[in-house]
Amino acid sequence: MQKKSAHSHSFLLILVTYAAFVSLGLPDGLLGIAWPFMSERFNVPLDALGILLIGFVGGYLTTSTTGGKIMSILPLGMLLTLSCCLTGLSLLAYTFADYWWMVIIASYFLGAGGGAIDTSINTFAASRFSPSVVNWLHGFYGIGATTGPLIMSWILVNDKEWYNGYLIVGVIQISLSLIFLLTLKYWKVSAEQEEEHTSAPYGQALRMPKVWLNILIFFIYTGLEVSVGQWIFTVLTRSRGIAEADAGLWTSAYWGSFTLGRILFGFILTKLRLQKVLISALIGIIAGTILLAIHLSNALSLAGIVIIGLANAPVFPCLISNTPTHIGKKHLANVIGFQMSSAMVGGALLPAFAGWMMDIFSLEIIPKLFNAEAILLLLLFLINIGMRMTVSQQNHSSATLLKN
Repeated sequence: MQKKSAHSHSFLLILVTYAAFVSLGLPDGLLGIAWPFMSERFNVPLDALGILLIGFVGGYLTTSTTGGKIMSILPLGMLLTLSCCLTGLSLLAYTFADYWWMVIIASYFLGAGGGAIDTSINTFAASRFSPSVVNWLHGFYGIGATTGPLIMSWILVNDKEWYNGYLIVGVIQISLSLIFLLTLKYWKVSAEQEEEHTSAPYGQALRMPKVWLNILIFFIYTGLEVSVGQWIFTVLTRSRGIAEADAGLWTSAYWGSFTLGRILFGFILTKLRLQKVLISALIGIIAGTILLAIHLSNALSLAGIVIIGLANAPVFPCLISNTPTHIGKKHLANVIGFQMSSAMVGGALLPAFAGWMMDIFSLEIIPKLFNAEAILLLLLFLINIGMRMTVSQQNHSSATLLKN
């Protein structure tokens, strides 16, 4: 009877973890569609998106870089409860803010809540779950990110103001925080059963070249993923003449293909090696960005958007799953904190960089930047593989010499 109860609690824990990733994705899918209207309301230029994203990253870094310490103080359930409540209140602040500086402050706290959830759950998942399960876990992020644009598109199609979308999602977030609160005792039981891992000092991890290479890979990848989601609606409507409702649906299609890809790759990873899946996905991103950048027709460009979403899907969770074997459990908590922080910095700076380049050239420079970033990402990953093979060969040679 006790064993059955423990199994039920574990299953409930997994369901609530999935809900946490839905809550992470919902706000991310809103901004790409809302931003052109938001910039008009607050009388700021389109490239001011960078300021908003930097505010978000500032909050995210505050909690992600201290994720290990936060998890040692708060049980995961309480952390989810407080963080989800914080993000919900921040989204409501987007709805009711009258001044631009208020939105920037709300963005900081939105990032703080998201960073606490993201870092803690990814550390938990990397040490406990297989690459397939981690892909499915991140697939629920995609469900949230897909639902966000659908909510915002529905708002616009029904002639409502953009901020009603933030009101709806804010209420959803606060409702989720109540669910986390009601399941608090199950998280507490699980936390007591968790193995304790001692972490090496930050300095030791930062002295490892492979850690810095991984930090750069996360920076470029997340910057590319977020840039496509944030700018594609603006490119389609302001540069390529696609109607707002249609562009909103294609923005949702990007996140939808992203979500579908994570579910599908969860099954594929039970058959294929993680490294082969990653290389294939990175090549797919390059192919999709080429179709979007050359813009031979709307149909091919939109196909490129879907391909980018599908190919992006397994990259982040596979990189996370690969961290324990590549870095080692001794440095796991610290390195995942670095990776998540780097990912969010990239998610702010590269979309902001795209906005600055747009001012110098035109909106059409943005898809070309996507392609350049995709090529760079593949090159960095191949360098990472080469570095690992070199270290492995050196270790094998040393072992052979000692044996002889």
